[in-house]
Amino acid sequence: MNRDSNSLNSIYHFIGKTTFIAAVYLLTILFLQFLLTDQNQVYLIAPQIGIGIALILLMGLDALPGLLTGSFLMSLLNGEPAGFSVFIALGNSLAAFFPSYVILSKGNFSFAMEKISSILEIILLGVIFSPIISATFSILAMFVQLKVGENLPLIWATKWIRDALGALLFTPFLLVWFGIPLPKVNRNELLEGIIIFITAILLVISIFFGNLGFEAANFAAFLMIPLVIWASMRMNIHGLVSFLFFISLFFIWGIANQNRFFSEVQISSFNIFLSVLGIMYTTSLILSSSIAKLHKTQKSLSDLSNHDPLTGLFNRLFFDTELKRLDRSRQFPISIIMMDVDNLKKVNDSFGHNTGDQILIAVANLLTSVFRQEDIISRIGGDEFVVLLPNTSMAVVKLIIERMYNRIKANNIEHRDLPINISLGVSTASQGESLYGHLKISDDLMYKEKSRKMNDLVFRQNSGLP
Repeated sequence: MNRDSNSLNSIYHFIGKTTFIAAVYLLTILFLQFLLTDQNQVYLIAPQIGIGIALILLMGLDALPGLLTGSFLMSLLNGEPAGFSVFIALGNSLAAFFPSYVILSKGNFSFAMEKISSILEIILLGVIFSPIISATFSILAMFVQLKVGENLPLIWATKWIRDALGALLFTPFLLVWFGIPLPKVNRNELLEGIIIFITAILLVISIFFGNLGFEAANFAAFLMIPLVIWASMRMNIHGLVSFLFFISLFFIWGIANQNRFFSEVQISSFNIFLSVLGIMYTTSLILSSSIAKLHKTQKSLSDLSNHDPLTGLFNRLFFDTELKRLDRSRQFPISIIMMDVDNLKKVNDSFGHNTGDQILIAVANLLTSVFRQEDIISRIGGDEFVVLLPNTSMAVVKLIIERMYNRIKANNIEHRDLPINISLGVSTASQGESLYGHLKISDDLMYKEKSRKMNDLVFRQNSGLP
């Protein structure tokens, strides 16, 4: 019964995925109406391969039946004969399969386009090589099904260019938007992105629909280069691929609807356009990838300089910097908790430093779970921790410490082999008081607590008490 149920679920899943992919292809027919030329009603871009590559990379090789079905129906609805549509569907499916299979077999592809190798794989395999397959199948279809024998090289080149444009525009856009989570964007980044996008749209409108002369229009087109560089340096990858995608479509739309510079869809003119667009796309993505790597490296270096490598908490250097900053701030009352792990040296001597490190990590995790995000938790010595609590009175600190001791008690019940024991001292500074003075007070109180525990232990041992 379970086997039959699983078989039915697999069939439903297959039918659902195939239907969904086919529907995506059919929807592109409506989209392509905006990119028809006025004079000869020719599509200037063919997105089938670009969509196909993205869907296989996102959904796996079992997306192929949907690609085949959708591409076949799309060709039929465009008025092509059934036999010709079969050739076209096979060509588009194989063209999408080849680069996807190579990329998936390597297993190190980055949907976020963070690796230059991933960008080059999309460009070389998807944009340059795949259209060769689809264009060749189109020529075979024309020769076998339609008995067309003239101008086949020109038709092949035109098909290659339109498929290459589709792969260039659609594949990175779909992979980024559906392959990785959308990052948080602050207000300033969003505003800057809107300014870049609007400026680019105005340039496109002025080039194709303004009353500019040929030289002025060319100059306006060259102004797109600094805009692309600006977008590459300032936008996240979602914003960048969206910018490149929609601005490129605006350019193609301008070419399709304003034949001022392209009186006919000449292969030579469009070849130049594809070359420029390809260079712009590739350079922009590589620049964005390089900047992302630089930011990641800078963040790693910053983390190394500000964080304790064992516990992940802030280190002594960062603590001293924050103490100095808060001492001049208006975030008083500021409370300071000094803590010391009891008997850590004995643990290290008896069980080794790895066991001692486990206790330190457990303490760090416990502190992170107890204190607020705005509190500054630091490891400032081998077994010493300190917490700065801005805008926190002594009454609030006592509640936090009580919660912390409850967590320690629960931890020690669960982990009897590695119990956590700490001594602490607390002091709260009011406005106008020195934090450095209260740091000394909390440190003295912590050592008094530690000394009291040691005296109690010695007393119990001398008295024979447990």
